[in-house]
Amino acid sequence: MGRTKFKTFTGIFFLSIWILLVISIRTVKSSFNLDGPEIPVTVSLLLFYYNIPLIFIWLMLEISVALITTFITFLVFIFYFESSVYIVPSIVLFLIAYLGFRSKKRMKRVKRESEIQIEKLDEQLNLLPRQVQSEENENLRIRSSLSRISLLKNLIEDYSLTFSEEDIFDSITADIFEIFTNANRVLLYLVDADKQELRLVRSKKRGVMFPVKAKKGDIFDRWALRHAMPLLVENIHRDFRFSLQEEVDQGFSSLVIIPLMSKNKVIGILRIDSSEIGKFTQTDIRLLDIIADLSSVSLENIILYRKVQDLAIHDSLTGLYVHKYFMEKLNDEIKRSLRHDTKLSLLMLDLDNFKDYNDKYGHNVGDLVLKHIGVILKRFIDTDTFIFRYGGEEFVVLCLNTDKKSALRLSEDIRNEISKTPLVLRRKEMLITVSVGVATCPSEAKLAEEFLRLVDTRLYKAKERGKNAVCGD
Repeated sequence: MGRTKFKTFTGIFFLSIWILLVISIRTVKSSFNLDGPEIPVTVSLLLFYYNIPLIFIWLMLEISVALITTFITFLVFIFYFESSVYIVPSIVLFLIAYLGFRSKKRMKRVKRESEIQIEKLDEQLNLLPRQVQSEENENLRIRSSLSRISLLKNLIEDYSLTFSEEDIFDSITADIFEIFTNANRVLLYLVDADKQELRLVRSKKRGVMFPVKAKKGDIFDRWALRHAMPLLVENIHRDFRFSLQEEVDQGFSSLVIIPLMSKNKVIGILRIDSSEIGKFTQTDIRLLDIIADLSSVSLENIILYRKVQDLAIHDSLTGLYVHKYFMEKLNDEIKRSLRHDTKLSLLMLDLDNFKDYNDKYGHNVGDLVLKHIGVILKRFIDTDTFIFRYGGEEFVVLCLNTDKKSALRLSEDIRNEISKTPLVLRRKEMLITVSVGVATCPSEAKLAEEFLRLVDTRLYKAKERGKNAVCGD
C-alpha cells in the first residue's frame, strides 16, 4: 500500500469514528453525569473522544474536511451541552484545530522539500551516467596526454643523444608517426639556404598507395615557409586561402604543417596529413609545435656539431683537411686497401720557391698564395679524392681505388692547372709552380711511415729535376 493510500485510508477511518461519535452524542451525554462534581472529568473524556479523531482528520485529510468536522463538533458542543463550563472545551477544540492546521502545513512543506530533494536526487541519478562517461573520457584524455608527455620525454632523450643528421631525420619522422596515429603521412622538409626552396628528406606513410611527388613541397608547404606560421587545413578543397590550380599529391584531405625555426629563420617544416576531412585539431597543432621545437634544437645541435667537426678537421686558411685528420684517414685507408686488395695512391705537393714569396712580399702574401693553391686543389676533390694541407707549403692528395698510372696522370693535371692559373699580386700576374711526388699502396708500401717516406723522397727528386715536375719512381 502506497503512502498516499495509507493516509487516505487512515483519514477516512477516523472520519468514520467521528461520525459515529456525532450520531451517538445523545447516548454519550446521557452516559455522563453532568450535574455532579465530576464535570471536569466528563469534559476531559469528551475532549479525549472527540479530539483524537479530529487530530487525525486534520493530519490525514484535506483542510476543508478538517474545518467542517471541527466546526460541526463545536456546534454539537454548544447545542447539546448548554452549560457555560463547555467554553473551555470549545477553546481547546479550536487550539487542537490550529495545531492540526500548523502541523498540516508543516507536513506539506516537509513533503514538498522531500519531493524537491527526491527530484534533485533523480536528476543527479540521471546525470550520473553522463558524468561517469565524461569522467571516463577525461581519464582517457589524461592517459593520452600522459602517454604523449612520456613520448616527448623519450624524444628529448633520443634527440639529445643523436649527432647524426640521418639518424635525427629518421627519429623525427618515426616518432611523429607513432604519436599521430590519425595521420596517413609524415613529411619532413629542409630549406635549401642558397635556393630558398624546400627539399624532402624523409617521409613515412600508412594506408597510402600514392607516392610523394612534391619533393620540393606544394602550395601548402610553401605557404608555411613564406609565412613562418603553423597551418591547419581541415578540408583542402574548401579552404578559401588556397586555390588548387597546381597539381598536389593525391590521397590527403586535411593537414597540419609546423615550420622548424632557428634564430627566427625557417630551416624546415614538419607536415602530417590525412585522407579524411577534419582529422586534426588545435591540440594536434600544439603537440606538433612542441615536437617541432625539439626537432629544431636537435637540428641546430647537429649543425653546430658538424661545424665544430669541420673546424677540427679543416684548415682555417685553405679550407682543406688538416694534418691530424690526414694521418687518421691514411691509416684507415691503408688497412682497407690491404684487406680488400685495392689500390691506394698518395700525392705530395710542395710549392716551388715559396720562401721567396715570404721574404720578398711578406707572410700576408704567402697566405694569399696558399689560399690560391687551396682553391685550385678543391677542383679535383671527388668521392675518391681527398686533399689535405700537410704543413707549411706542402699538400697531400689521397686517392682511393687509384693505381699508379692514374695517380701520375692526376698529378700532371694538378701541376698543369696550378702552373697556368696566375695569381695577381700588387697588380702583377705571378705564376706559381709545384713539385709532386707519387707513390702507391700496397705495391710500393704497406705502412703509413713507409708510404710517407717514399712519397717525400720522390717529391725532392722532382725538385732536383728542376722543379715544376712529377716524380713517381
